Amino acid sequence: MVIVGGGIVGASFAYHAHLAGLDEITLITDFMPGDKAQATSNTWGWVNGYAVNDKNYAAFRLANLSYWIKLIDNINSLEKTSKGAFFWDFHDTELTEIIAQHQNWGHSVKEVDQSQMEVHLPNLLHKPYKAGFGQDDLAIEGSKVTKELIKASGCKVKNIRVNKIIYDGNNVNGVETDQGIIYTDEVIIAAGLGTPNLLSSLKVNFKMHSSLGLLAYTKPLSDLLLKHPITGTDFHARQDDKGRLVIGGKFDDDASKEKNIQEAAMKLIKEMEKRLNYNFTLKLDHYTLGIRPLPLDGRPKIGRLKNEQDESIKGVYIAVMHSGITNAPLAGKLGIEEIMTGKKHSLISDFSPQNLSSKGCN
Repeated sequence: MVIVGGGIVGASFAYHAHLAGLDEITLITDFMPGDKAQATSNTWGWVNGYAVNDKNYAAFRLANLSYWIKLIDNINSLEKTSKGAFFWDFHDTELTEIIAQHQNWGHSVKEVDQSQMEVHLPNLLHKPYKAGFGQDDLAIEGSKVTKELIKASGCKVKNIRVNKIIYDGNNVNGVETDQGIIYTDEVIIAAGLGTPNLLSSLKVNFKMHSSLGLLAYTKPLSDLLLKHPITGTDFHARQDDKGRLVIGGKFDDDASKEKNIQEAAMKLIKEMEKRLNYNFTLKLDHYTLGIRPLPLDGRPKIGRLKNEQDESIKGVYIAVMHSGITNAPLAGKLGIEEIMTGKKHSLISDFSPQNLSSKGCN
């Protein structure tokens, strides 16, 4: 088995392939975990079950949220940074409706008022009138978790570029890399925004779009100012495992409109400083720019492919999505199960790669 892509989705496939008893697992990636060009390296790290007005996608995300806990328990080197998250990036009426919707879908989310927020976020000034609180939401460090999943998989890692997929008729039998052809029984494409180019070598027209996410990191703080991730109307922030505040603007906003990224990152820091009860100056350590891999309908694409004649292509499986931080565990587990048994689990039956839904996601 060859897995193309060394982010958190590819790492999950490698780990679950190992659990399934596969010995010959090769992960090929041109960007290693932690590299600035990798989407996983630039993620905010919020694991949650929200998908407004999309029950099937919410079910998948919620199942991933539960499975993350099991993964963390099963792999000693994995850990969460925090549990529970606050959000209030909706109008009051909409916020109440969204919370009720997800409660009906089995999500452990509730509405809280200012006095309840005071207990959990004492250092946050100007708290909203009300907010949502996801009791089981997690914060994790994406690159660190990815490295540990790859390590636990025992897979062979090749830090090279895959140029195209090699196939004969409707059978994929390998990949062409910068160092030659690697033949294999199964190719799993978990390459994010590199997916369309790779699939074009199979004459499969797979379209995606992207947006640019800016995150500003402060220098490590001696105090724990934020015990939980918070998402406000025009910002989101959390404190990572190194004590740094990780700050973004409006959630999922596109930073490509910014003329000066350095100034935009500094502005995020300064605005956050005004929101906190902190007697010292917050200093910018660095910033990241992540390119989000977005399927056209905003939903994951997980499964087998068909050619122009609507015939199944054997030996290739794809998994591309945003957010990988939330969806990677079950994408890998259920994806490997489908590859091994030929049966698609109901949780991912709605996410076939060449199906587009009119439903969006939050």
